[in-house]
Amino acid sequence: MLAQLEKPTHDFLALATYLIHGDQHPTPANRVAWTISQNLPTTDPILAAQYMTATAELSRRCRNACYHAMIAWHPDERPSPEIMQEIARKTLAMAELGEHQALMMGHGDKDHPHLHMMINRVHPETGRAWSTSHDYRRFDRIMKQLAGDYGFRYVPAHTFDPELTEHTAQGPDSKATYAAKRGANTGRPQWSRATARRIGAEVSEDLDHAATWDDVAYALAKQGLTLEEKGPGLVAGTPAGYVKFSALALTTSAKGLARQFGATYAEHRATTRPPVRRPTRRRAFWDVDAVDIARALGDRDEVREAVQDARLARLARRARMALIKQLMAELAEDLRATTSLAQRPRQEHVTRRPVHRTRQPSR
Repeated sequence: MLAQLEKPTHDFLALATYLIHGDQHPTPANRVAWTISQNLPTTDPILAAQYMTATAELSRRCRNACYHAMIAWHPDERPSPEIMQEIARKTLAMAELGEHQALMMGHGDKDHPHLHMMINRVHPETGRAWSTSHDYRRFDRIMKQLAGDYGFRYVPAHTFDPELTEHTAQGPDSKATYAAKRGANTGRPQWSRATARRIGAEVSEDLDHAATWDDVAYALAKQGLTLEEKGPGLVAGTPAGYVKFSALALTTSAKGLARQFGATYAEHRATTRPPVRRPTRRRAFWDVDAVDIARALGDRDEVREAVQDARLARLARRARMALIKQLMAELAEDLRATTSLAQRPRQEHVTRRPVHRTRQPSR
């Protein structure tokens, strides 16, 4: 037993027509096996669609109130119409759709038993629309419970089963693939939920002490990730993949961080200017510090002590900086130590011997 859900639309009449006639011509005689309704005064599909259309006008924000759900069984299983109707009503109640208008219809034109439900997302009294967020996951849990209660075979709803897709990455959908072919950065896969939780556990301690969005970006950068905007939300990833910020299972969400920092990440990026690189000021010959005095008047131990004091003072100044500035200072120090900016040992001059070539006499 499994549930299949379709994307909400605005046309109840088109769905009612499909439930009656289907896409075969002529319509099979055994297509409609039974019809029941919920919170409707009729079981006629066309009249029920008209009632739902009028009720959907109660909501000004919901443009797609027509919701289509299907429940199917294995061909070896033969539930009675009474059991199918009972499961349909329990499914609506468990999905918090028990007070909404719905038309349920059983079909007999396929090898496997199945039923369709035309549901109005708009509540007939409050006018509020039922949210479709994570609807596949919700219906999948309902199917798993009802299949166990009635003794039917449970079939996970393709990629939405939590147990089978715990370590499976999710590829881009058709819209993202279409945009990626035209140069957009939407062809990356979304990492699995297990990977998201692992990343969240590694950065959670650093994010607990974050005071700005720069600190959040620094905590993710330590894991090799970049904080990015993707649609209305945030993601953390690399050119090879990404994970949603909400999937990290952190104690504070992106909205909570925005309230804590006083600005969203987009607002922070809009107001933060990139640092201006100023030319390095050369040290004047009259600038003298403790290291120079120790080199001129002291011995080797005094010079070493002066260099250590200067290093500790530099680290103390760096500790008062923001985390992102600390990172830049550490990178600059590593760069000076590993590139041509570091002082190289002098090489002894090697005198090359001139090579004397003997000329051969011309013939």
